[in-house]
Amino acid sequence: MPQILKNTSEISDVCNETNESTFKKLEMYQNIAISEYQIDIGETKDAKLAIQEMREKYGL
Repeated sequence: MPQILKNTSEISDVCNETNESTFKKLEMYQNIAISEYQIDIGETKDAKLAIQEMREKYGL
């Protein structure tokens, strides 16, 4: 089951406990770096607004 972790030490611990491959670990750290960059440059949306837009788009 997916887990949401907020810091890199937690992520590292989970990867080591679950024997994830080095490639998967690298990919995860790259995704974190990209996400942090997007937050820094303001390329994020308010979660409630994003959900509202999806509901309108898909008629939910």
